[in-house]
Amino acid sequence: MTAATLSALYIYPIKSAGGVPLQHSEIGPRGLTHDRRWMVVDAAGKPVTQRKFPNMRLIGVALGDDGLYVTAPGMSALAVPWQPQGTRRAVDMWGDLLMGLSVSSEAIAWTSAYLGGDFDLVYLPDDVQRWQPDYKPFGSLLSFVDGNPFHLISEKSLADFNRHLTRPVGHAEFRPNLVVSGGVAYGEDFWRLIGIGNMKFEVVESCARCVILNVQPDGMRGAETLRTLARVRRHGQAAVFGQHLVQNAPYDQRTGQLHVGDTVQVQAVADTVNPVYP
Repeated sequence: MTAATLSALYIYPIKSAGGVPLQHSEIGPRGLTHDRRWMVVDAAGKPVTQRKFPNMRLIGVALGDDGLYVTAPGMSALAVPWQPQGTRRAVDMWGDLLMGLSVSSEAIAWTSAYLGGDFDLVYLPDDVQRWQPDYKPFGSLLSFVDGNPFHLISEKSLADFNRHLTRPVGHAEFRPNLVVSGGVAYGEDFWRLIGIGNMKFEVVESCARCVILNVQPDGMRGAETLRTLARVRRHGQAAVFGQHLVQNAPYDQRTGQLHVGDTVQVQAVADTVNPVYP
């Protein structure tokens, strides 16, 4: 089977905010440690993302000894502890009702001032379980991700897609966790089982892209990227790029480590592309 390499590794501690590049990361039952464990919500407790607020792209997140260090243009820095001590509040995660933890009054003021409205920053505590819906047959525990714990893209596929664009895009536009080099462009569409280092992953779903793909590095929204993807990479009704993964291990054994430079070994492929679930 085709061999490749894990060339980049990212987490996004705050959903829809800036990513953090890493050289290595621990893995737990929800995926990469700290990935999308925080989220901005509106007054109704619903997720706030770049779909409506593209300036969230400009929120910078860094990992410190005591927690997150959050910045944005025109704002003073916000400190977010690893284990917030705020109050529980309801979160409506795309119709899935959860109890999140409001980080702090400072975080409420910071997010409300930056986005211009009534907003809060919430954390998903360890004792709150959010599982994939029953129609997805992989049974993964989730953080505040949209639907799967890992998202992978290929450098070869990105280079091929950029041939169709007047403004080439980088990794950040696709917000991957895992970037792989080697192989052939779009070969990942057919992967079913891969090994990364000493860990195994099921490749379970193609990634249907949304308007967030049009948010540019300056926080402004364009149109070319998603429009072009819909023309050259349409599977059914979806414009797709990248693949979603779950760890191929029993739930209570979903742990391990990933390192940039790990060998990616494709262990099983299929004749048809991966599905896109609703």
